[in-house]
Amino acid sequence: MRTDYKTLTCTTDEGLARITLTEAKRGNPIDGDFCKDFCDLSVALSVDPSVRAVFISAEGRFFSVGGDIRAFLADRAGLPAKVLDWTASLHAGLARFQRMNAPVITAVHGDAVGGSVSLVAHSDVAFAAAGTNFVAAFTGIGYCGDSGSTVSLSNRMGLARAKRFLMLSETLTAEEAQGAGLVDFVVPAEELMAQAEKTARKLAAGPTRAYGEIKRTILSARTEPFETQLEHEAQAMARLAATDDVWEGLTAFADRRKPDFKGC
Repeated sequence: MRTDYKTLTCTTDEGLARITLTEAKRGNPIDGDFCKDFCDLSVALSVDPSVRAVFISAEGRFFSVGGDIRAFLADRAGLPAKVLDWTASLHAGLARFQRMNAPVITAVHGDAVGGSVSLVAHSDVAFAAAGTNFVAAFTGIGYCGDSGSTVSLSNRMGLARAKRFLMLSETLTAEEAQGAGLVDFVVPAEELMAQAEKTARKLAAGPTRAYGEIKRTILSARTEPFETQLEHEAQAMARLAATDDVWEGLTAFADRRKPDFKGC
């Protein structure tokens, strides 16, 4: 099944939802249309039980050039309201993708700038093609980070490294980004999509609800007291204990066969 939005498309096949950014001629900017599309899609995918993994990629030279500078310049007086309007949708979408059961895998084929770096950092598994760059960009135009970058970058890179990346408006090569923890795998450009999709397909065939519990308990690990976090883990395990996938995993282990998870 395929759904077309103004700035992206989504096709779903065998549990894998493939999101493609399609504004290649404009550099796949983050603008009002993209923020709305991203939020609407997050709603659709988060309530679809057939979706067991999400794979994000883009068309064109850039993965994304980040915020749409031309749109920012269109109306100085209205700019604060525009920022709040766009981020209301974008941030809601990011939050849903972070908390949905399906893991998110991203393949970065070209440079990622500004808020799109955070989009990559929010992924559960991030691939980058050799030769790509990750550009902080925010302070270069007088802004601080948005798109959840204070969370996504600090979770992946550590607080001090993320702060330096943002404040110094650094540009990291794919290899430097991997060394900093921003991306997980750097592969030759010609192998990017195949390797990323292989991982996405593997996750789409896995215990989807277990992935969701891992995502949500990891999110609370830095903010909850130790005893509270342990209880979150215990409650998550108890919820999973009632699922078909746990019973399948246990019986498959006992039978010495590969489990056939259904995501439920």
